[in-house]
Amino acid sequence: MLFFLLVGMFIVDADIAMQKKTELKILLELSNHHATFAVDPVLKTEGVIDLLENEALERFDDRMYENGGYRREQAMFVPQADSVTTDPIPFSRYYVDFRSWRNDLQLRLQYNGTTLVTERATKGPARPGGGMLQITVVTERGEELQLAPKTMVGPSHVVVAYIDERPFLPILPSHSFPVVSVEELKD
Repeated sequence: MLFFLLVGMFIVDADIAMQKKTELKILLELSNHHATFAVDPVLKTEGVIDLLENEALERFDDRMYENGGYRREQAMFVPQADSVTTDPIPFSRYYVDFRSWRNDLQLRLQYNGTTLVTERATKGPARPGGGMLQITVVTERGEELQLAPKTMVGPSHVVVAYIDERPFLPILPSHSFPVVSVEELKD
């Protein structure tokens, strides 16, 4: 009986983790979509779509707070009482500008237990339809997590967050997974 109870708790815990992953993916997508409207109006009149990064990050922060109750402290989103997660979420962002979006790009990020930093950004060959974006997150244990590749269709704002959350029961393993949002700039 105790065995079945433990298995049931493990299944419920895994289901909660998947729900959190889905909700955070949607939250990142909505926030990043809102941020990508922060384009430079002067360059836009010349036909160049370029991101005003400080303004974009402010718009991203506003939407993370409005939709999820997260406030930013440096490179980390701190949850409020009504947020979907209970632990802070480190994130990293990368802007692929109008001169580079056709090139392949490999981003390698390192998570050390508290922060997520871009370790390396390697540009590859150009593709007429847009570059292939490959993201790898290296965990504090050295495990390499490769996210599904994405094709860029224009200048893009890339945001990667790493969720490392305690389970609802201490005997269960923690929930750790990366979430990515890639949004093309809107003109």
